[in-house]
Amino acid sequence: MDRPSLLGRSNRVRIASWVAGLAIATAIGVGCGGTTPQKGTTARQTVEFEELRINARAKEGGGYDFESYDAGDLFKRATDSLNAKKCEAAVGLYDKLVAEFPSSEYVSASLYNAGLCQQALGDFAGAADHYTRVRKERPDSEDVKDASFLLAEVLVQLERFTETVALADELLAREDLNADERLEGMARRAQGLLGQKKLDEAEQYAQSALSYFRTRPKDQPIRDEFFAAANNYVLAETFRLREETMAFPEGLEPQKQVLVKRAELVLQAQREYFNTISFQNLDNLHWAAASGYRIGHMYDELWQSIMSAPVPKNLKGDGEKVYHDELAKLIKPLIRHAIRYWELTLMFIERTGMKTPWAEKTKADLARVRALLLEQPEGPEGLQPAAAGGAGSPALPSAAPVSGDAPPREPARRGSNATHK
Repeated sequence: MDRPSLLGRSNRVRIASWVAGLAIATAIGVGCGGTTPQKGTTARQTVEFEELRINARAKEGGGYDFESYDAGDLFKRATDSLNAKKCEAAVGLYDKLVAEFPSSEYVSASLYNAGLCQQALGDFAGAADHYTRVRKERPDSEDVKDASFLLAEVLVQLERFTETVALADELLAREDLNADERLEGMARRAQGLLGQKKLDEAEQYAQSALSYFRTRPKDQPIRDEFFAAANNYVLAETFRLREETMAFPEGLEPQKQVLVKRAELVLQAQREYFNTISFQNLDNLHWAAASGYRIGHMYDELWQSIMSAPVPKNLKGDGEKVYHDELAKLIKPLIRHAIRYWELTLMFIERTGMKTPWAEKTKADLARVRALLLEQPEGPEGLQPAAAGGAGSPALPSAAPVSGDAPPREPARRGSNATHK
């Protein structure tokens, strides 16, 4: 074991555990183990102590100030900071513990908790690094499974979808998952496939995950519907993305055929977004808000695509403006539908008090589309701006009653290892 040494200009002294053990053993009259007791003597006891650090700092008037701590002290200070929501300070202390006490039993929990803090701060790359280190540096730790699930979550945020699928496959191969955890792993795999634009695979896998959710035995229900909603959202997204990738060709008849197909996909996607919303409870508000936003987005995007479709050859030139004006009158309801759903989504978000990035996206797009509606030509299909989103528009399913002071969903769905095992 290393002997005490001075480290650079900080005068920090590294006191190895055998030094502290020797001092205490001497004080209580217990020998350091390793020798065979002589006949007629008391057997000697081996005492192991956590490694200790002592920092010595020179004082202006001479002499030194000393600070001593071990891994347990750092872990407690870091966890106190975590619980006080002082995440930057907590991460610094956890990282200090790992760097100075690499063999400590607190290392796994420190890496895990530091990852939670960084995830809460939105530093997904930093969180991914800490969760990965738990897996690599402490492969036998009890934290590995939870760290792996959290790593899958931040990999989705980082759009590292190939890694997401590989990690989900690794998790799903485990035999110690309960039904809720297996559904979570399936949701991460579906999200990874969707991110890779493997729409057919993502659709089929999301369907199989929802089937798994619905066929649980009555005595083994999945109580947390968050990841059922996540899978249903992936399913809806596969229809939306297919619809949006269908470009309008030249010619009225080919455009009509594409429009029919796109309309069918819009309705399929909308139905699955509604199904996603139906899962909503206090844990699933995120997916309800996301679904409401996406429904409005689909109508807005379809309007944009139709208006930018190629003009028939016989109308090019002087006839283009007349063509676009008449087309705008015909498809103006699409704008009203987008406004309707976005207004309902904002009302839902405000009523539940949730914190979600979908709120800002909805507000920005709603302002843009309201202005767009004002620019549209008057006509029999027109609607005054004040009435936009009125009774003629489809209605978003009613939200389940939620108290106004409902807390927002935490970024991570697993708690900190605040009391190290």
